[in-house]
Formats: sequence, C-alpha cells, structure tokens
Amino acid sequence: MKKILLVLSLLILTNFAQAQWYFKEYKVNDINLLTKLQLDESLKLSRSNMWGGGLCVVLGGGLLLANKYGLWESDTNPSDFEKLIGRKSLHDIYGAIGIAFIAGGTIGFFGYLERSKNIKVAMRRNFPALGSLHLLPKIDYNQFTSSANLGLNLTFNF
Repeated sequence: MKKILLVLSLLILTNFAQAQWYFKEYKVNDINLLTKLQLDESLKLSRSNMWGGGLCVVLGGGLLLANKYGLWESDTNPSDFEKLIGRKSLHDIYGAIGIAFIAGGTIGFFGYLERSKNIKVAMRRNFPALGSLHLLPKIDYNQFTSSANLGLNLTFNF
C-alpha cells in the first residue's frame, strides 16, 4: 500500500512539474502562442520520450524477474564485490535498481502521455483542419440586465 501511495504521489508531482514545459523550451507563457511547427516538434519529442519511459518500465520488470528467478547466479566463482557485500545484499541492490527503473519509467511515461495530450488539444484548437466542425456550449452575460443567455457556438472551418 505504501508503494502504491508513493507512486501515485510521484505521478501527481510530475503532472505539476511538466505544466510549464513550453516556457523552458520556447520562452512563451501560453501553449497557444506556439507555432504549428513548434507543436509538431514537441509532439514528436513527447512521443519518443513516452516510449522511452515505457522501455524503462520493461527493463526494470526484466531486471526484477531476472533477480527473482536467479538467472545470473554464480555459484562457482563469486566476484570480489559479491564476496564483499554478500549475495543477499547484491540481490537487494538488483531489486532496488529494478524498482527504480519501473518507478522512473512509469512517471516518465504518464508525464509525457499527458504532455502529448495537451499538445494535441492545442493543435486542434489553434490549427483546425479544413472542413472541421466544432460545436461548443456558450454563455453570454449581459451587464446591463445582469442576465445570462445560454447557447451554442457552431464553427465550420473552410
């Protein structure tokens, strides 16, 4: 349970940490100020980093499985490092490295997945495709009568 809470809290923190990535990268304060080329470039980079995070998860899982089932047991000739720290400690180190790979890869995967979703939304909003139709709810507020009018905003891009 503690591990699950730790992973969830790290995922939430990475969601906050990646919120201003476009300021660090392109020196703009709003994602809507990016050009189509910059958004395309950011989307490609986010997708490749997302799959890199997935690869880290797979490698960490493989390391944990190899550690659990002892795929690299050296019974005949232990190394000096293994003699120094002991076999149990060596397996604990391998397990910790595997868990670190899984945690880091999971955080990276979901962080870049969220970033790529934000980029796609910004691309659809700022650079709509020809022939696209958007139907959005709209509220108009009248200052003089202090009333609100509900309606729909229909946009056809041609």
